[in-house]
Amino acid sequence: MGSRSNSIAYTAFSPRPSISRHSSIATNPPMDRSKPKDYLILAIIACFCPVWPVNIVGFVYSVMSRNSLEQGNIDGARRLGRVAKLLSVVSLVGGAIIIVACAVNLHTRNMLFNTGYLCRTDYLNHNSIHRTSK
Repeated sequence: MGSRSNSIAYTAFSPRPSISRHSSIATNPPMDRSKPKDYLILAIIACFCPVWPVNIVGFVYSVMSRNSLEQGNIDGARRLGRVAKLLSVVSLVGGAIIIVACAVNLHTRNMLFNTGYLCRTDYLNHNSIHRTSK
């Protein structure tokens, strides 16, 4: 009959070492104390995309990251910089999707008008009929 005291994984503080709070290199890597990025240029570029609430918030987080770094809060600057990067990338991708969707819509509408499938006066009259009937 085996005893727990003979087990290699047994510690005196915890009967189950797998749930103990001992630090290790695998779970707690050494802290990287290099200067964190604030992604200000990316946030400024994202402000030209048509997703204004998101990119303005990303710009604010970028500025907050820069201010945290100036105050010496490296961890806060890193966290705020990651949020700024995420919001800026979401803004850029969302802006690209909106621009492509508008371009496709405009191109399709112009093709219908130019091929004769849809006449501009018929299109305008059709829209005005629906607006007045409501």
